[in-house]
Amino acid sequence: MAFPNAHYLVDVDHISQHLADENLRIIDCAWDGAAYGRAHIPGAVLRPGHSYIKALDDDDTRSYSVPDVDAVRKLCRNMGIGPESDVVIYDDLGSLFATRLWWVLRYYGFEHVRILDGGWQAWASAGHPVSYQVPVVPVTASLELKADPRRIIGMEELIRRHADSDLQLLDVRTDDEYFGVVFKGNKRKGRIPGATHLAWNRLLENSADAKAVRMLRPEAEVEGLIAAAGLDSSKEVVTHCQAAIRATHTAFVLEMMGFPPVRVYDGSMEEWANTPDAPLES
Repeated sequence: MAFPNAHYLVDVDHISQHLADENLRIIDCAWDGAAYGRAHIPGAVLRPGHSYIKALDDDDTRSYSVPDVDAVRKLCRNMGIGPESDVVIYDDLGSLFATRLWWVLRYYGFEHVRILDGGWQAWASAGHPVSYQVPVVPVTASLELKADPRRIIGMEELIRRHADSDLQLLDVRTDDEYFGVVFKGNKRKGRIPGATHLAWNRLLENSADAKAVRMLRPEAEVEGLIAAAGLDSSKEVVTHCQAAIRATHTAFVLEMMGFPPVRVYDGSMEEWANTPDAPLES
């Protein structure tokens, strides 16, 4: 891998050779927890809770926002990871939910976090061993977490700055979402004015086949897609989608390509398209 930050990604053969490493923590981010129960990478812990990793409102409904420090500290304890852990994350949906956890951990200051290229499909297809056993989660030291404002942007700031020349807004939803063909359950449809477009899964091989091994495309192909979207690494980049899950995947790839920390609009269209005074075009 020749990506500028190639160490963000790890392949299945490397992990298979290091399963016994004391500091390795493998996190399974399967959408369906039952899939983890059927088979997973030996030693992997199932990420607790909902795949979106969002804070809960007072009535226990999912909010638009990343969880607070206390909630993430509890999440980390339940996964057995600490600040010095070598964390490797995977899922079975093109790393979509794995990168959401990657972003949450990076937002709160974790440095040693990687994504398993190709995820569960790559591991199983390579014939590596699987397990049905749930490992004992190790006790970790107390975590001192601090949010990094470089990695997030709120609606108020984005309304104020979305048309600024020094800010690049990247919509990573599907074509139908971007061009206002579908609502996705929102009260309004369309896109934020000025947003450029690059569907998140175009960065993956076998992008249209959710059951295939979907590894990240080679660097030259990724670079071409980013260039075609008109992105400039010298400017501030904000990614968004419907619920800021796909947006974190693209943020991960951009940072692999050497972009500075990408700001994710965590409310995304779930918040924007249901806020009457937020500008929208279709």
